[in-house]
Order: sequence, then C-alpha cells, then structure tokens
Amino acid sequence: MFAETANGAAANGARDDADDARATRVDAPATTGDDEKTGDDDDDARRRAREASSETDDDASRYVYDPNRDDASMTTSTSGARTIQVCQYNALADALALNDAFASAYYGEDDAEANEEMYDLNWTKRSKDLLRAITSNDSTTAPDVICMQECDHYYDFFEPELKKLGYAGLYKEDQWSPCRKFGAPCDGVCIFYKTDKLELLSSHAPGTPRARKDDPALNAGKTLMARFRLKKDPRSESGIRNAIGTLIRGNAKPVFSGEDLQEIVVVTTHLESAKTVDGIITRLEQTKELCRHLNAFATSLCADVDKVQIIIAGDLNATPNEACVVHLRGRGMRNAYEDMSAALGDKNSNRFSTWKTRTGLFKTGEVKQTIDYILYSAHRGSKVVSVAKLPDESEIPSDVGLPTFGFPSDHLPLQARIAIPP
Repeated sequence: MFAETANGAAANGARDDADDARATRVDAPATTGDDEKTGDDDDDARRRAREASSETDDDASRYVYDPNRDDASMTTSTSGARTIQVCQYNALADALALNDAFASAYYGEDDAEANEEMYDLNWTKRSKDLLRAITSNDSTTAPDVICMQECDHYYDFFEPELKKLGYAGLYKEDQWSPCRKFGAPCDGVCIFYKTDKLELLSSHAPGTPRARKDDPALNAGKTLMARFRLKKDPRSESGIRNAIGTLIRGNAKPVFSGEDLQEIVVVTTHLESAKTVDGIITRLEQTKELCRHLNAFATSLCADVDKVQIIIAGDLNATPNEACVVHLRGRGMRNAYEDMSAALGDKNSNRFSTWKTRTGLFKTGEVKQTIDYILYSAHRGSKVVSVAKLPDESEIPSDVGLPTFGFPSDHLPLQARIAIPP
C-alpha cells in the first residue's frame, strides 16, 4: 500500500540508530553576556505569564496557548482542495501527572512544595485547560480530527465535553497501562472526529487483547485506526448535482462522483517510551507491525485503496532521524511540520514537542526534543496547508519546562491542516 521512497538500509537501520544512541552526546555551549541578557528577558516574559495565569479563569484563558488564534499558524495556499484539520496531543494521564514529580508543577493544594511559580496539575483545573488547548472552546475553529494519547478520562470527561462541540469518538484502553502500578484506571489512545465533516465507516485496534505485552507478532504499540468518508459539502458541484437529481428522480439513488467517495484512514499511536537501544529496536518493530495492520485494514475495506489518504498522528517517542520515523518516511509519509518549515524557510518551527524536568525516583532529569508528529500521505497527493506555530522557550512561563501555566501537559498540542486531493 505504501510506496517505498527511502533508502532501504536507512528504513531498517535500528542497529545504526542504536550505535548512534550509544555514542551521541550534546554539550551545552558556554554562556556569554548576550546570552545572560536574553535569559533575563525570558525570565521577565515567564514572570508576566505566571502573574496573568494567577488571575480569574476568564482572564487567565487569554494566556493559555491557543493554536487556533489568528497569529498562530504558518500557511501556504491551495486552490479548490478539500481540507481536514488534525490535532495531535499527548494529554498526560492524570495518574502520571500525580506521580511523575515534575519540577514545574504540583498536584493539589496540599502539596508542601507548591508555590506561586508552579502549575497545579489537579484534574479539576487541568481538565479545563486541556479542553481549551485542544479546541479553544470554539467549535467553529476546533480541529476536524483529534488524536490523543495518555487519555485516562475518556468516558467521564473528554467524550461528554467534546460531544457538546459536535464530536464523536473512538477509544482503545491500554491493556498494559503504566497507570496500573499506581492503582489508577488505565489510560489509552483515542480519535475524536467532527460528525458534520466525517462519516465513520470502520475501525481497528491492532494487537488487542494479547497475552504478553512484548509479543512481537502482535505489538503495534498503543494504536487505533479509523476509516472515514469525507462528507459532501452541499455547496459543491456534486452536492448541487445530486440535489437536483433527487428532485427530478424522487428518491432514486444519486449519481456519485469521486469526491463523494473520498476516504481517509486516520491512525493514532503511542510507541515504546524507553530511550535505550532496546527501545529504539522495539519502536521500529512496533512501526513495522503498525504498517502491516494498516495495509491489511485499508486493502480489505477501502473502496479505492490506491486513492485512500493516510494520516498518522501520535507520540512516537522517537526523534526525527530514529529508525521508526525513517521507516514511515520510506513508506511515503511526510512530516507536516518539517514540510511547512521547508516551504516557508523557517528552520525553527518545530523546535520541540515535549520539554520537561522530572525529579522523581523512576525518571529524572530534563528532556527537550521532538517526538510527536502529524504525518500525511504526500505520495498520494495530499499537501500540508498550514500548521499551528509552536512556542519557543521564552513563551513558556517555566524555565524548567512543561507542564505549566497555559500548557497543561508535558507535550505541546500539534495542529495541521491537510489538503485532500479529489
């Protein structure tokens, strides 16, 4: 189903990536006087954001990162193509927020180490911030498709709240969720879609259930895929033609065009998190298994498998040159943010998708990297129209990363608008 467009050795280079992982080390550059001045400016910006976010909820909402605001997108032009807007977000499971010991945040009012510079992760407050970050609480600008990972409040929060904005959803609970070790409900992955834009045709959850977490024959990561048909725009030529035909023929079957049958397969996934050699190899194997399931799913169900468009949005836990990402590029998938950066000449548009500093017993230290992606099937004619700008460090209120005021997860929400060919 996918066209091989990358060097085969690179697509299967887990061992090479593993060797690089052993050998690579990044040293921080020496600080100059100019750097110190810039740091002071960043501190002032963070202080102002914290002060603003400590006001009432209505006032603070102005300072929440909003990828839908007018000045927050990078755009190129298209003519006449139908588009679909996709959001990708690792929402940070509630149980992990409670137990991961982020340096930038605390959980609940009783935390002895809490102070005014730290963000409160308590779900009652954070849930509202998450919904605002995803949708801006505005159905007219909210994305058509939302792909989420680490979702552990699907039924009691996200599904009912997003239903109010015109969404329906699909959910796959993680059978091996890390939340279980804290005695909490399992998290999972989900896909929400606007019911006035997309019609759900079928779905598939690979490797569910399975007897062993690490069974290589069934392990496609935490993955959920859904097949949609783009609903017709009643103002389009085919919509008008079918409406006239219905009036003439009564209830006779309308004449369908290619536009009426346009299908899209959306995949959300959350791959192995270990930043080790074994983790690199596992993520590559999970990706290959995901592609195998995707091939079978699309080939057996799609009306025209050669024209179906593919969107993969997820937390791959892999940097752009790791083997699993290279493998997907080799299958014809393109990174929406990288392509927009190249088109507009902005090399810094995707600086990082996660930034956090943890002080707990299990995972400690600072992490800042790009591991979240919106990938689309450029080899089938799709094009990226726009992406939401990601903030730089000075726009984040904490100097130790996420989550923090205006950024309720340890990951940033990505958004991309993809043009679908007729």
